[in-house]
Amino acid sequence: MTDKDSSDSPDSPDFMQFAEVYLGEYDAVQDSQKITGRATVYLDNLVNSDPKNALELLAAIIECCTDNAQLAHVAAGPLENLFVYHGYEVINAVKEKADCSEKFQLALSGVWLDEDDDAIFPHWRELMKQYNFIGDNPRQRL
Repeated sequence: MTDKDSSDSPDSPDFMQFAEVYLGEYDAVQDSQKITGRATVYLDNLVNSDPKNALELLAAIIECCTDNAQLAHVAAGPLENLFVYHGYEVINAVKEKADCSEKFQLALSGVWLDEDDDAIFPHWRELMKQYNFIGDNPRQRL
């Protein structure tokens, strides 16, 4: 992925191709304890330096996940890091993504934030309530 502009969407071929490579690296690690791949390193760097594009890429990856193990890996890794490092910057866009995707909502349920250390925690918790992961008769979380 190089020089994405704002007209690129998470369902563009480049995003989807990257998502497949990223998830393929995850599967390879699970199968053989292979070292971290280039797509994983790229995504980690993007989460740290470019939260808007990281979120777009994460949305594509989440939609490409084929099982809950992959979804949990994305949720507890780069999605959680996005919240920790850039929560206030991305919270509205995260909500927009989640409003349109039950799979994205489920991924949010796999994010674990520390109530005492993560300032974005109350906003994440509100999303968990809104998408019925907390409260009366809650949905199953990751």
